[in-house]
Amino acid sequence: MNTNNLQIINPHFIIYSDSLFTIDVLGGVDLQQIERMICTLRITHKNYPPFRTTLDLYNDNQNDKLIRTLCDKWSVTLMEVSKSVHSFICQIETYKLERLHYPQGDKDKSFEMSEEEEQTAKKYLANKNLIPNLKNDLEKIGILGEEENALILFLAMASHKSENPFSVLCLAKSGIGKSYLLNKLADCMPKNSFSFHTQISENALYYFDSKQIDGKTLFIEDLEWTNQMLMPLSTLQTQGKLIKTRATKNKEGMIHSTTFEVAGKLCLIACAYSEKNYEQLSLPFLCLHLNHSHAQDINVMEYQKRCKAGLINQTEIIQTQRKLQCVLATLKSANIINPFATLINLPEDLPHPRKTLLLLLNFIETITFFRQFQRESVADEQTGEVLIKTHPEDIELAFALLKNSLFRRADELSTTARGFYNWLNKYLSEAETKQFTALDIRKAKRIHPRTLNRYLQELTLFHYIQIAGGNKYRGGYGYKITNLNEDNGLNISIENALKTTLENINTEHSRTVGQNPTTNSQPVENNQKTSKTTTK
Repeated sequence: MNTNNLQIINPHFIIYSDSLFTIDVLGGVDLQQIERMICTLRITHKNYPPFRTTLDLYNDNQNDKLIRTLCDKWSVTLMEVSKSVHSFICQIETYKLERLHYPQGDKDKSFEMSEEEEQTAKKYLANKNLIPNLKNDLEKIGILGEEENALILFLAMASHKSENPFSVLCLAKSGIGKSYLLNKLADCMPKNSFSFHTQISENALYYFDSKQIDGKTLFIEDLEWTNQMLMPLSTLQTQGKLIKTRATKNKEGMIHSTTFEVAGKLCLIACAYSEKNYEQLSLPFLCLHLNHSHAQDINVMEYQKRCKAGLINQTEIIQTQRKLQCVLATLKSANIINPFATLINLPEDLPHPRKTLLLLLNFIETITFFRQFQRESVADEQTGEVLIKTHPEDIELAFALLKNSLFRRADELSTTARGFYNWLNKYLSEAETKQFTALDIRKAKRIHPRTLNRYLQELTLFHYIQIAGGNKYRGGYGYKITNLNEDNGLNISIENALKTTLENINTEHSRTVGQNPTTNSQPVENNQKTSKTTTK
């Protein structure tokens, strides 16, 4: 049934018109009650005063009464009124069913680009300077001082098309610019490839439509610190689906179980407050700490002043965003294989080694997926499917970008306490002293007393500092640095492990190339198969 006679002014005002009546639906159609269709109608016939009523269009008695009333009121034949009213009901019903099928409103058009834009995007992806060019473009759109973090986030966003999307959790204090960063990145995504949310409640994920999130990037501007929120996201990321069963009541008031299932592979880009130690939860997300240094504050403030002075070329920003949208839209689904995965090793005493290694392998796969137009494609002899092989350069880039994150996962201190400890060492070195009090710190650095007390307690707990004298009630304690080897050899161990791994991989790659000197690199433009990753 078509809806040619309906004019949708907005969801709360619908007009139906034919040769006999003009019917205005005031307040729209209630989508919450599936078994009813209660509407408030204003019916007009020729130049007569309108007739107003509220009724359930799924109630035959009320419909028959409406038809007889219109016949008597305006002296119209029963056949004409019946035909017009039933046509109106059918079209309103069709409209309601379409709205139920697409609960978020009308389906937006898919992202479209011209042939010239597509060719330009392919050249961009095939360029050997792909990563440096991408860094420059991200800086052009206004992402300053976050060179590595912005690159990691963009690569993760690009993985939304793959079978193994990569997720990132951005951690920072309030006012650092988490929301600004997410909005800038979302502007680089093609239409219908992402879903942006300021906040999502604990149970909202269980009621998502799978079509809304499957194969998309999910931006969450403010991630709540609750296990009820984090566990569903972790499960959806690792297993690709959520299943929840709860007790509900039917129409008769009887209690029965109802199961809700949401399936989909998505890339999660979320922001959260850095004071919470997310790394200790061993979540399947990469935790990035945004830059909150004083130099970054000055850099951002200078950019803000240039924006207000009209010195920033907004046209160039829009053009760059469009170019990056076309780049992401040009990427095709591809099967990734990492022949060097067995050579990648991490220190044995690294905290959460399974999660850390899996994150590293998945990120290497993400880089290979983004560089698919530069990588060698081979065919599986048994299945015939096309595979894209990881190159040692992809592994080297992953090591360079994730090295700081691996150090943080190995750090027993929280990020904020580690930053304070580094500042404390610098302060004591400049002051040429080995002891200090809380009052000395307050004089040198503007910091809230409760926050300072929390830092001192954490550093004392892990024996980075110790009480050297003083009294709690008379001037406070005096502290001194213990000169503990805070890294416990982990940083050096990680550096050596990464260096050794790269040497072994390059040696293996040279040997393989020597055995197959005729191997050529081919783009995978025609690979339309659903991608299946090798590391999960």
